Amino acid sequence: MSGATRREPGGGALASSAHNTHFSLMGSVPSLWRFLIADLRGSLSLRALWVFCSCLFLGITLIAVCAGSLQLVRGGLENQARLLFGGDVRVSDRQPVTDEQWQWLNDNADVSKFIELRTMMGTGTGQFTVVELQSVDDRYPLYGELIFSPQMSVNDAVRFSDEGAWGAAVDPVLADQLGLEVGDDVFIGDLQVKVRAFISVQPDRSLRADVNGPPVLIAEDALSESGLLVPTSLVDYEYRVRLDGDINSWRDALRDEFPLAGWEVRSVEERGESIAERLDQVASVLLLIGCSTVLIGGLGVANSIGAYLQTKYKSLATLQSLGARQSQVSFVYIGQVLVLGVFASALGGLTGLMIAWGTAFALANGLPVSTQLSGLFTPAVLSVLFGVICALAFSMPAIGRTLDMRPGVLIRGAAMPQGDIPRSYKWLAALSALCLVLVLIALIPDSKIGVYFVTAVLLLLLILEGLVRGVKFIAERISHHSWFEGRFAWRLAMAGLHRPGTSLRPMLISLGTALTLLVGSTLVIAATIHTLNNTVPERAPALAFYDIQNDQLDSFVGTVESLPGFQQVATTPLVLGRLRSVNGEELVNSSDSRRALEANDEHKLSYRSKGIDNTEVIRGQWWLEDYQGKPLFAMEDREADQLGLQVGDQLRFEILGQTLEAELAAIYEQARLETRFWLEGVFTDGALEPFITRHIGTAFLEDGSDVNAMNAIGQSFPNIVTIRTAKALESSRQILGNAAKALAFIAIVSLAASILVMASVVAVNRVRQVYESSVIYSLGGRMSEVVKSVAYEYLLLGSLLVLFATAMGTLGGWFVITYWIELPATEVWHIGLIVATSASFVCLASGALWMIRTLRASPASLLRAALAAS
Repeated sequence: MSGATRREPGGGALASSAHNTHFSLMGSVPSLWRFLIADLRGSLSLRALWVFCSCLFLGITLIAVCAGSLQLVRGGLENQARLLFGGDVRVSDRQPVTDEQWQWLNDNADVSKFIELRTMMGTGTGQFTVVELQSVDDRYPLYGELIFSPQMSVNDAVRFSDEGAWGAAVDPVLADQLGLEVGDDVFIGDLQVKVRAFISVQPDRSLRADVNGPPVLIAEDALSESGLLVPTSLVDYEYRVRLDGDINSWRDALRDEFPLAGWEVRSVEERGESIAERLDQVASVLLLIGCSTVLIGGLGVANSIGAYLQTKYKSLATLQSLGARQSQVSFVYIGQVLVLGVFASALGGLTGLMIAWGTAFALANGLPVSTQLSGLFTPAVLSVLFGVICALAFSMPAIGRTLDMRPGVLIRGAAMPQGDIPRSYKWLAALSALCLVLVLIALIPDSKIGVYFVTAVLLLLLILEGLVRGVKFIAERISHHSWFEGRFAWRLAMAGLHRPGTSLRPMLISLGTALTLLVGSTLVIAATIHTLNNTVPERAPALAFYDIQNDQLDSFVGTVESLPGFQQVATTPLVLGRLRSVNGEELVNSSDSRRALEANDEHKLSYRSKGIDNTEVIRGQWWLEDYQGKPLFAMEDREADQLGLQVGDQLRFEILGQTLEAELAAIYEQARLETRFWLEGVFTDGALEPFITRHIGTAFLEDGSDVNAMNAIGQSFPNIVTIRTAKALESSRQILGNAAKALAFIAIVSLAASILVMASVVAVNRVRQVYESSVIYSLGGRMSEVVKSVAYEYLLLGSLLVLFATAMGTLGGWFVITYWIELPATEVWHIGLIVATSASFVCLASGALWMIRTLRASPASLLRAALAAS
């Protein structure tokens, strides 16, 4: 038997002789390390260790996916910021700059003139589709490279040729849809142009997502000849600037030179900050859910380590009896926690980062996402570090209490460690918790959110601790009530809620925290998925129309009504205006930077019309349909909140050089994505009459008739932009559907971690419950009464958990949904109750059934099993 080892009932490994054990423990660190590994290897069959690793793995995988994806997106945006923006500065207006302004721009920077106009393009076969017409000069692009197929310069692609035709470069996907080849003729407005090339690479396109249609590049002179540049056309003139010096100094000089200019000036830094802010908001939500999952997993770690140490009672008693010092035993079991923590966290971090990298690699061709693995180093280190510290922090209390037990108590087993945590372990746990908070704040982009999250969790734990004490107090008082006379099972169940060694505290703390976080996370995910699913309606207009001129309106409506499959048509005016003052304060002079920036922003204004967009008032109220009086105004909520507007504010607009005053009567939100008109505001009928030059509209048609209708309208009204909403909505459904699947994946991971925690809670209390039930059974208690007592105890705990987790989780989730990500939560609040009830029922019912099945054995065998398990 020399050199052999024997397996303890718990799966550990001890030396075959006391002398060898004593020598190894009193020896050097390498000897302790060998014992640590040998004991851990012999314990790998234990379910508690697998629960430990699974809890960490799930949570760290989720964090690594979110943190890694954020880092790759950030890296891609930072590396391609100027390419995507088109320059260092953009000067944008609806009108071309004057000769004086153009001269100043050219004298002080490298400038490229870029004109955008959404219009229809037709083919020789009579097909029409919406395109984003872009005129470019020979300086375009200022950053990056524009690549055509076949290869040629920008000038060669769009110039007027000896054949007497202008050239154009078109998007290859558009060419495939329309069956276009190089050399084919297409029609844009009054102009016939020849396709010279396909656009292989356009550096400033990645973030545009072709919202206004696929791009078609032509020369500025060709655009002028197309007949599309009429005074009422919605044309964007962009002057993209490349600078060698400081951006802010250049902008200040531009403002000083032309203080009255109405253009909008934006820098690449502002664009980057805006995108980064939105990314941080989204990433913070996902990372918080991931951190909640890790925290839930940490509770599982604490319980599984407690269950694991229960299997080591005899080993610990033997080691202490043979002279092992506390520090040596601590080294062994804390070392085992670190080994398992590093393994599970590293595996979870690697899995999550590979998922993030694979997703980025798949999206890299269409989105500015980095695919460099070096960019994942920081999130990888933080994720793994977070997992290891989490394992250490949550394991210290259980290790401290267990190792502080005397050998005699360990030999007897069965009892759970109930004493105070030794001071050294308290300090280790506190230091680990502090490090955990610091890493959490480093992981979450918005550090304030991390602080709020930690504060909320601490508050939750304090409330749960108060609840535990309250339940113990109440249970002890009411257990002596006369109602319990003759009801042994109920009295035993009530005693289980307050007697020493009860499982009440670990179950309420662990399951209460896990269920509360699960309910809150589920509500956030459910609200987001609900919003995504309801953003795209099942039924929407078949066609949406833009730029219907005043003199075309009647004939246009008549043409639409004559189309095969016609059902309904609706039109409304579209007026562009700028908000100049709020309650007498000129926005351009406002001390609020948000208001000052809005002074030159154009707003799409109209009347309230059915069949245009689906809106819902969230503050104030709509006016009566027959309202007559001073103009009233309703504004879209995002614009109103950005400006800090309130119902009752007095507003002054500037439209075509004239002013229009109105009172803000309502603030509405866009309920669904139907036409993408996204009107920033609507007036009472008649207020906009002096300014109306164009209209927008929608048409409902029978299924399958939209393509022919669009082609017919394109032939009769080539200047009117016609969009097939089915195509746009299909694209939106695909994008939003993928987002919903990603959120569903996060929800499943979080739920799995919660179930593991609940399983670990049952496991950590099983020895005590089996032992106590066996003693009662052996003393003459009826088996049926013992079984009932277990069922009643779990029923009381489950009911209490459901009520608490539903209330606290719903409150936390509602706060995040309403005040942070600003989504409606009224349609999903009931999901919290369903999740809490289902999760607690499944786990507690499974634990109760397992316990009841265990108790059906004979008393002697139960006692032997309880002692052997210890």
